[in-house]
Amino acid sequence: MRLDRTLLCVVCAVVSASPCYAERRHDDGTGARDDSLWSETESRDSSRSGKSKCGISESAGKIRIDSKKGKGGSAAYRSTWSVDWTDSFVMEFEHELKSSRPSKTSQSATSGIALGFGTFNPASGFPDGVNVVVSRTKTARTVTASVRVAGAQVDSQTATLATGVHDFKLVWTSVGGAVSLDVQVDGSISPLVTLSGLESRFAGREAEGMGVSLFGTSAGNFKFQASFDDVSFSGDDYDDDDDSGFDDDDGADDADEDGDRDGDDTASAATFNSALDDIIAYSNLPLLEAESDVESGILVVKALQWNAPADKLVEVVANATTGAIVGTPRSWTPTASQRDKYEDSISVINLVVLSAQDAVSQALASNPGATVHAVELEEESGAPVWEVEIVTASGVELKVPISAD
Repeated sequence: MRLDRTLLCVVCAVVSASPCYAERRHDDGTGARDDSLWSETESRDSSRSGKSKCGISESAGKIRIDSKKGKGGSAAYRSTWSVDWTDSFVMEFEHELKSSRPSKTSQSATSGIALGFGTFNPASGFPDGVNVVVSRTKTARTVTASVRVAGAQVDSQTATLATGVHDFKLVWTSVGGAVSLDVQVDGSISPLVTLSGLESRFAGREAEGMGVSLFGTSAGNFKFQASFDDVSFSGDDYDDDDDSGFDDDDGADDADEDGDRDGDDTASAATFNSALDDIIAYSNLPLLEAESDVESGILVVKALQWNAPADKLVEVVANATTGAIVGTPRSWTPTASQRDKYEDSISVINLVVLSAQDAVSQALASNPGATVHAVELEEESGAPVWEVEIVTASGVELKVPISAD
């Protein structure tokens, strides 16, 4: 996702009392604030005596949420940006939950991050979404990743957590229609907890986007202090205006975006075309566009196809090395913006004679040593044209038009 875009204001906090909020968009990872990426407001929830139940503060880029006065309540930083929940992305942050050991089973402190969808309720947060929460109770300190659907918890995974400061990495992966979340802690690539099958939990929610917040909650008037630092996000939105319509999780701009492309997510003509052959043999649908990408360390080719009888877009992903179809192909009715984007291409799709594979081969034959990143069907003066995105041997990014009729 590109953070300089105009983004929807969405909020997310899963709390048990009326929360107090402050907005935060992004931490650049050094503790310094970039004003162009921030939007802040703050309010406080008060007890009947007028004393603040919970507080929000910030120092050198570190967020603090606390209930030092022992009045209960909760607080949250809420995001002013959104991502498509079908995208792959990585979110990282440093977190610490400070508290004594509760003396009663009714007392606890919780703090963490919430990823939510749909309508927001200020008292209960999002009815649908995922929470990653550090909890301190009388008996244990744990980290729990849980799934909420229609306000009810339907899945959760819990592990014990040591005291002190921890570096969290949330790896949200969407490949071939399968969506999962790994919670990695303190640099380990082995997840402490994992949630899978999220695509079935949140099917049909793509257009609603995802909101993110950091929160803390006290139960039983228990005192605690939670802190967050170096909050960062990397990923790419599925339906950005400035990319080809595909998502990636390599944390870099692709060759078809306006920024710099770090890391190689291109492929040779043979590899790219072989994967396209496998995809088309699997689905037998005409192609609108295809893109090579690195997903969870694996080079894949993702194809967007058009199913005219069903009036649906279809995404199929293939492992570029093995040719195996990854996950379950995703099919959906296009949004209004997607219909507008692909209307011209669909109007000439039945006029295509030259295959995308042949267009890729021609483009690379005229540029020895180049690799391919994407191919897209365009309409020019009523005729179909393949636009092939390549990277030359010297690293120059080119778009090569090849007539398709």
